[in-house]
Amino acid sequence: MQIILYIRYMMKRRNFMLAAMLAVPATAFSSLGKLIRVERVKKAFIVKSNESRFDGIQTTTPDAIGRCVVSGADTQGELLIVAPTSKTFVFKEGPPLHIHKHQDEIFYVAQGEFLVQLGDVVHKVFTGDTVFIPKGTPHTYANPIENNPGSIISIHQPVGKNEEFFKYLCTYGKMPDKEIDPDSPVVGPPIEVN
Repeated sequence: MQIILYIRYMMKRRNFMLAAMLAVPATAFSSLGKLIRVERVKKAFIVKSNESRFDGIQTTTPDAIGRCVVSGADTQGELLIVAPTSKTFVFKEGPPLHIHKHQDEIFYVAQGEFLVQLGDVVHKVFTGDTVFIPKGTPHTYANPIENNPGSIISIHQPVGKNEEFFKYLCTYGKMPDKEIDPDSPVVGPPIEVN
């Protein structure tokens, strides 16, 4: 009888020891999450129509061809929102077909009409339309109208190096001379606009 009691005792002890050993890493990892967590900006802000917020620094944009309205610096790299200025859609054109390896992108047509290419198919999109582009999807857009009064907003999640690319494009009014974002390679030509 004592042997049976001893065996039960050892089994309970073994289960207790096993549970304790498993609990140590779990509690260690739960406190690790507290260390990794980064506080977001807690101050609300407004970006006026003539302002931009690249790198979380608010500036005026009198000559820029685009502007940042929510920066990766505001969201710890989780979100980037880029909007046009009055100079963005002066010419009929758009960027080359490309992918984002690590970011989803959303186009929201705030006003007007545009062309959007997803894979091999070109679509017309109009005021109020939203285009969701999962990471890895070949895509681009184009302005089909000279001096287009329309507006298309580009949302990126997470940011990656997209903000650096847009900052260059909006500041200098041209595609960068060198590759800024190797995770967003060009995979084809722009949409041909007549």
